[in-house]
Amino acid sequence: MLLRSIALTLLASTSLLGCSNSGPKVVPAGGTIKTLSGAPCKDAFIVFHPLEKARLHDPKPLANADESGNFTLRTFTMDDGAAPGEYGVTIVWADKSSNQREFSISGEGSAAATDRLGGKYGNPKDPKIKVTIPAEGNKSISLQVDG
Repeated sequence: MLLRSIALTLLASTSLLGCSNSGPKVVPAGGTIKTLSGAPCKDAFIVFHPLEKARLHDPKPLANADESGNFTLRTFTMDDGAAPGEYGVTIVWADKSSNQREFSISGEGSAAATDRLGGKYGNPKDPKIKVTIPAEGNKSISLQVDG
């Protein structure tokens, strides 16, 4: 009987947590991604990794660049933005001309060859680009990659 009571209590608290919308508040965030020569990085996959220790397990805002290199971050729903704070940015720009169907986000392994950036910007433990999202948001983030 005691085990059943504990199980029901755990189930009820887990259910309540699942219904809660207590995630971090997000603000509008996005911008453009281009090469150093100014070419847009069409279809680049961008992930913002929180740098503050207290936020390491928070949801990671992400985006795909359009044909002009424009992107809008999404955390919970399409184009909702990102929580204010410090981020390390990872970028993988898939080489669509390759016949490989997989690529490595970390730049490790044989699949890294399909990343047009050679895995240089794909390691979240050593981000080459860092960005701060202010409390009011930022829709003019400018990312540049050597690729």
